[in-house]
Amino acid sequence: MMTLLQTPLFWAMLTIAAFVLSQQAYLKLRKPVFLPPILLAIVILIAVLLLTHTDYAVYMEGGQYLHDMLGPLIVMLAVPLYQQLKHMKKHWLRIMLAVSCGSLTTVLVAWGMTVWLIGDPLISTTMVTKSITTPVAVAITNQIGGNASLASGFVIITGILGAVLIVPILKLLNMNQPATAGLSLGVCGHAIGTGRALELGETESAYAAMAMTLTATLHAILLPWLML
Repeated sequence: MMTLLQTPLFWAMLTIAAFVLSQQAYLKLRKPVFLPPILLAIVILIAVLLLTHTDYAVYMEGGQYLHDMLGPLIVMLAVPLYQQLKHMKKHWLRIMLAVSCGSLTTVLVAWGMTVWLIGDPLISTTMVTKSITTPVAVAITNQIGGNASLASGFVIITGILGAVLIVPILKLLNMNQPATAGLSLGVCGHAIGTGRALELGETESAYAAMAMTLTATLHAILLPWLML
C-alpha cells in the first residue's frame, strides 16, 4: 500500500476519480450552487492526503500530469468563443471596457484589502494574481516576487467563490443576462468560473472564455510593470 501511495499515476487517477465522483454527486443533488464539483473534489483529496499522511510534494508528482493539461483544455474553450464571435464583434468596445475595468478593480481591491488587513508585502503581492488562471498566475507571481504556492491557493479559492456567488448576485441585482454573467464569471472566476459558465449555456461560456483570456493577457502585460 505504501508503495502505491508513492506512485504519481495513483494520485493522478485519484484526482480524476474524485472529480468524477463529485460531478455525479453534484448532478444527483440537482446542481446546488454552493457545492461545485471542484470544491467537493478538493475536500476528498485533502481528506485522503491527511489520512495517508502523504506530503503535497508526493501528490504533485502525479498532479503535475493534470496540471500540464490545463493549457490544452483552456485552448478548447475557443470553440464556444468562435460560435459567438459574430455577435461579440458588435459589442467589442463594451466588452473591452468591461474586462479592463473588471480586471483593474480586482487587482486594486485585492491589493488594497490585503495591505490594509494583513500588511504583509509578500501576501499582498501574491494576491493580485488571484483572478487569473493558475498557469498564468504562477508565472506572473514568480516575476513580481510573490509566492507561487500561495498564488495557486488564492486562484482556487477565488474561482470557487466566483462560481458560487456571481450568478446569485447578478440575479439579485436583475443583471443576469447571458453576456453579463459570462463576462463576470470569466473576469472574476477565471477557469473555474468559466466551467460554471459552460453549465449555463453557449453564450455564457463564450463570453467567459473570452473574458478569462483577455484578463490573463492584461495581467501578464501590466502586472509585472506595475508591481516592480
